[in-house]
Amino acid sequence: MNRIEQLQMRMRKEKIDICLISDSKAIDYFINQRFHSGERLIALIVEKNCKPCLYLNKLIPCNLNEYFDLVRISDTDNAICMLAEKCNGKHVAIDKMWPSHFLLELMQETSHTSFTTATLVDSLRSIKSEEEKEKMRIASSNNDKVMAKVRELIQLGKSEKQLESEIRLLFKEIADSDPSFETIVAYQENCADPHAVPSDKILEEGMSVIVDMGCVYEGYCSDMTRTFFVNKNPIQEIYDTVLQANLAGIAAIKPGAKFSDVDRAARKVIEDAGYGEYFIHRLGHGIGLEVHEPFDVSAVNNTLIEEGMCFSIEPGIYIEGKYGVRIEDLVLVTKDGCEVLNHDSKTDEVLIRK
Repeated sequence: MNRIEQLQMRMRKEKIDICLISDSKAIDYFINQRFHSGERLIALIVEKNCKPCLYLNKLIPCNLNEYFDLVRISDTDNAICMLAEKCNGKHVAIDKMWPSHFLLELMQETSHTSFTTATLVDSLRSIKSEEEKEKMRIASSNNDKVMAKVRELIQLGKSEKQLESEIRLLFKEIADSDPSFETIVAYQENCADPHAVPSDKILEEGMSVIVDMGCVYEGYCSDMTRTFFVNKNPIQEIYDTVLQANLAGIAAIKPGAKFSDVDRAARKVIEDAGYGEYFIHRLGHGIGLEVHEPFDVSAVNNTLIEEGMCFSIEPGIYIEGKYGVRIEDLVLVTKDGCEVLNHDSKTDEVLIRK
């Protein structure tokens, strides 16, 4: 059963007549082509029992196979009215990425039509096929190889910007890839910002060093974080607490568990050590064609974990103005637990430099 058939089966189960997909990554997932439409309307219309149809501006190149119909739109067409004819009187699921002005116009042009968010697309994408799993493994293996070299590049006197630039070159050299997101390199007090931007700060002995990075393999993303110290680790207790939280989160993963249960398992380790107020973000996020995909691993997400899901486990402790520690791995859910996709060491955080 292909992905469109899987989607149609879920639509019939949830009594959805039409699914309108506009997100370029989601369209790529279903038809294996990516389009950059800018501000112009693009929509993949999937009906329960019909051939899917892509509405696409004439200015954008396209080569669809026979499993899809294609409606070409010009800049002078009223594309919303064209879609309204399809949607009138139907139960329509629309993905969360469609610009609100398109949605509001469609709602105005339709009658007796109900709208909902197309969460079934997120659910479908969250379960990785065997082919997707292998791509995720390779992307993470490439990330491991780069991180092994990063250890050698962390040197006293080097700035965050310098290290980030060298990591970017390593991705090209080792993985033949660009980063899957903007690499985070942070020293000491900058480590207390989970989304720090590399600066001119220079590395000195005993500082914490966070490197959060990922690369892409055949469209699939990796993501990993390690925290290092040069010659000595002055916050060993904090590091060990984050490591134990990382391991506790991983140990709690199995089909049927809630994402909130996994967050709780990791967060409890940090709270019990007295650092609960310094763990300031969710435990993790889904990943695949995008670095951040549903479902998030958080205290408020009671979605049940299923075999084939892939997500991050990344606890952290952040002491504003002083230092921070984060350790992140990707996991792939198996029938009775999970497979950790990152094999880079988490126990050799002290780097000896002369």
